[in-house]
Amino acid sequence: MIDIAIEAAREAAYILMEKLNEPREIRVKGDRDIVTDADLAAQKAILQIIKAHYPDHDILSEELAHKPERHSDYCWIIDPLDGTTNYSRRYPSFSVSIAVSFKGEVILGVVYDPFRDQLFRAQRGEGAHLNGERIRVSGRESCSEALIGLDWARRPKERAEVVRLVEAIAPLVRTLRTPGSAILGLCYVASGWLDGYLNITLKPWDGAASSLIIREAGGKVTDLAGRPWHLDSPQCLASNGLIHQELLRMLESVR
Repeated sequence: MIDIAIEAAREAAYILMEKLNEPREIRVKGDRDIVTDADLAAQKAILQIIKAHYPDHDILSEELAHKPERHSDYCWIIDPLDGTTNYSRRYPSFSVSIAVSFKGEVILGVVYDPFRDQLFRAQRGEGAHLNGERIRVSGRESCSEALIGLDWARRPKERAEVVRLVEAIAPLVRTLRTPGSAILGLCYVASGWLDGYLNITLKPWDGAASSLIIREAGGKVTDLAGRPWHLDSPQCLASNGLIHQELLRMLESVR
């Protein structure tokens, strides 16, 4: 299944890069939430590959109209284009994500950044890799030296909450970064490039592959109360594990 996931991610990414400089067909899904013709074309390619090999497996994808009824213990969890706003502006921070869960637990994940040709992957119990090389989270032990990533929520109320969270942590960390792709932000923690990452509106397809990649790289992923992150948790705090409790304490006053 990992080979099929990689094949599907690369095929979707090829379509995205081919369409990158073409005129965009953009449809508004909600407040600050868009979908493009490229999202849909990439999704179509992924679905064709998966269904050709695993026709009986369930599929959950961001751009499918409805959640599927459960028929299989296996479910493919797909984001054909994370960072759609970046992509629509040709800002080079977007990705394709494909994960597989078995009885609700993610067992493998693939994230591909086509602009940088970076393929992150993990299988449960087998570590995390970037372009075939083993990756590990950073070893920084203090938030004062930490580089923390976060992304903005779309709706006004949640965006205001992100502002309050930023106010709580910004004075106490080295600096902040906003990748505009939650999936890449989480993978950057796994690679040790970020020491932590915060998101309060994460979707299952955002965190499925990337959370496994972080855990297999030695990191930690929880909600903002410190409980283990799961596919239905919108609030997510990821870190190298060493600064996790310190970050949770910073966020406690806002929560």
